[in-house]
Amino acid sequence: MSPPLPSAPITLAVVVPTRGDHERLHVTLACLAAQTGAPAHEVIVVDDNAPEDRPALAGVLAEADDRLPLRVVPGPGRGRAAARNAGAGAADAAWVVFLDADVVVGPRFLRAYADAARPGVFLHGRMRELPTAARLLTALKDAPRPEIQRTAAELTGSAPGARERDPLRRTMANALERAVEAMDAGTLPDVAAWLGFVGANSAVPRDAWRSVGGFDEEFGRSWGCEDIEFGVRLHTAGLTRSLVPEAYGVHLSHTRPDRWHQHGRNMERFAALHPLPAVRALTALLGPDGTPERYVASVQAETARSRPTGTR
Repeated sequence: MSPPLPSAPITLAVVVPTRGDHERLHVTLACLAAQTGAPAHEVIVVDDNAPEDRPALAGVLAEADDRLPLRVVPGPGRGRAAARNAGAGAADAAWVVFLDADVVVGPRFLRAYADAARPGVFLHGRMRELPTAARLLTALKDAPRPEIQRTAAELTGSAPGARERDPLRRTMANALERAVEAMDAGTLPDVAAWLGFVGANSAVPRDAWRSVGGFDEEFGRSWGCEDIEFGVRLHTAGLTRSLVPEAYGVHLSHTRPDRWHQHGRNMERFAALHPLPAVRALTALLGPDGTPERYVASVQAETARSRPTGTR
């Protein structure tokens, strides 16, 4: 599945790791096949599936192959950090867009990232959750590609439709997204200027990915924090966060039974790597009851406790 390289230099490489989420991947690839005004780009699907899941994946990829500049690379089977690194390592582009295999994007998604790309920044597209994703996927099962693409345009506000009128298509911002957007807008103190690299929908210069060592693969197969930790190292290396609201992604929400157990384990490792007040306080944002306001207050309290006695 390697079409001829375009004549123009590739500007963006979209890295999409996948593991056992073929129905959702089908929707994501349909969205990428509907891009308008996009620069020269490639889509790199990282196959991190178990052997028994690969026949189903092959069908999804075969359907997308003639509509996308698609490449497939094998994943190492060691978790999301390693899968993203495998995709970025195979990229032939100045910028790498990391997009999860369960995210709906509109037709101007890649154009928005290309327009925002500039030296010294990492980019984060606006993200929302779709709590009714399972019902939407049922409705789209076996739907023709144009119908999937119309639905994506409606969900992302790229076309008039039922997103606001239909309760089944109402999206919501999670606590992390609310915090990043509020800090960027100045309505909350920016207590974590590195916060904002979310692996589901973010972009970075490939040279910067390489120079900071990529994602930390020692996070392994546990869920959470490997992308935000990468953002800390990008910020330490001198890159600043830049939000790209037009690179809008809607996450097709799903349950993960042991989510908070895995997340807690990764949080402990994250805090050991970066013992900063804003990292230690992340449970006030990323926990099941987290809010942006609680997080800011917790960071400020952690910062005060970290000051040497007698200082202000």
